[in-house]
Amino acid sequence: MGRFIYDSTLTVTLDDDLLGQLQAVIGAKFRLKQSFYFSWGYPANTGESRTMIWLTPSISVQFHYRASRAPALDRDRMATLLAEANSPNGLVLIIGA
Repeated sequence: MGRFIYDSTLTVTLDDDLLGQLQAVIGAKFRLKQSFYFSWGYPANTGESRTMIWLTPSISVQFHYRASRAPALDRDRMATLLAEANSPNGLVLIIGA
């Protein structure tokens, strides 16, 4: 499990493969100087809540991987995540589903 860190204040634990997909999508948006909403939640039975942040190239994000190998990127999954990031609701993940 890796970590996504937003603005050095918020940390989310994610699977390394998902973190790799997320890094590719965020990188693609930031290269185009595009901002977007990013939210994540947890399955209803966990009692956890949902969080939404505004991702913009001017705010620091970090990707920390547990494994030393680079995660494999799935082009279809990346296309789906990028399409979500381009939608009015932004990129939405359910963690642990």
